[in-house]
Amino acid sequence: MLIHRVLGVLFLSLPSLAQAAPKGEAQPPRQGPGVVVPAPKAPSGGNSWFAVTNQDLGTYFGQGDAVGLFKFKNPTDKVVDWRNLSGSCQCAKSIIRVGGRTYELSSKPTPNLLTRVTKVPGQPDQVERVQQIAIEAGAEGEIEVHLDMNGITGPKQAHVDVHTTDPALPQFKVNFSASGAQLFTISPSEVNLNKMTWSESRDFSVTVTSPLQKDWSILRMDDAKAFTANWEKVENGGVTSWVIKGRYGPVDGEIGGGGVLKFHTDIQGGATFNVRVLAFVQGPLEVKPGAFLTLGLIRKGNSMKKEIVFEPNDGTTIESSAIKFEKMTMSEEFVTASTRQDGNKLIVELLISDKTPTGLLKGDLVVGLTHPLVKEKKIMFNGFVR
Repeated sequence: MLIHRVLGVLFLSLPSLAQAAPKGEAQPPRQGPGVVVPAPKAPSGGNSWFAVTNQDLGTYFGQGDAVGLFKFKNPTDKVVDWRNLSGSCQCAKSIIRVGGRTYELSSKPTPNLLTRVTKVPGQPDQVERVQQIAIEAGAEGEIEVHLDMNGITGPKQAHVDVHTTDPALPQFKVNFSASGAQLFTISPSEVNLNKMTWSESRDFSVTVTSPLQKDWSILRMDDAKAFTANWEKVENGGVTSWVIKGRYGPVDGEIGGGGVLKFHTDIQGGATFNVRVLAFVQGPLEVKPGAFLTLGLIRKGNSMKKEIVFEPNDGTTIESSAIKFEKMTMSEEFVTASTRQDGNKLIVELLISDKTPTGLLKGDLVVGLTHPLVKEKKIMFNGFVR
């Protein structure tokens, strides 16, 4: 509960950390047992339109938007136009509200695109591109800024720059920033098991700590195909680490490439972290030249022969149980296939007839196999006869 009170002052981004301080207000730091959260800097700056032009939006943990609010008032007795609105990066967007109207400045997909957004109940939003915003005499409004903090570690800064027709303030800038922090530290950050065969298994180990909380627990791990894992708590000077020992393989199928293990914790009611495991797994069967066969240009009146080699990696000997063609662009009378053995290899020979007419030659060669794991392989092929 102490941690909830601490993090309540921040714009936190994990689902369980999504409590935000009031927009535009800096909050003092709070601390609980094992928790140290840096406080946002106090708002600063200001001009004749804005009481505040610089804001620290707080600390975020790996995902979500930092959000802040800049309130303004037209201090003149005339309508003032805002023109040439621009944002400093594609990671930020702004929503301007004034006089019952709403505008949005964004950089995706078009840089510095300014639109007026009209909401109609029961209908899609009406969006109109505009070049400027008219601020009536004495009108009050706000700029709501959003800063994308997904995957960010360290400080991130942005600003919105605006030109105006107010002679006393022909240009202004509002500045905002946020910091990305790690909720969990994982060492190594990625596990690389390198090249392995489908029938192998390999062990790995990672250590996880939390800079946010000294004492915490791993509650469970989501199921992950071809993985097993257990975890052990280690305490050093009152700081909790978890050592995760896992095993990957054997892979139940043709090929695998590692995966992601997702762990659930008791930090803030269920924050999660991922352990990424990379592997290049050689399947039980290798096909040469591959699952796609390029025939290229075939001269009319000439035949063509191509070979596809199926080689087991587990010492078994395979044969073909069936051969068929699918999705052909020409009659099957012009394309045939035969098989032969070369030791434990199966060789399929694809023959293009010299009587094949001109045009695109495309299809799938489906080879049934007697391998205990791989029962069928599909080879796509194409070429052009002319």
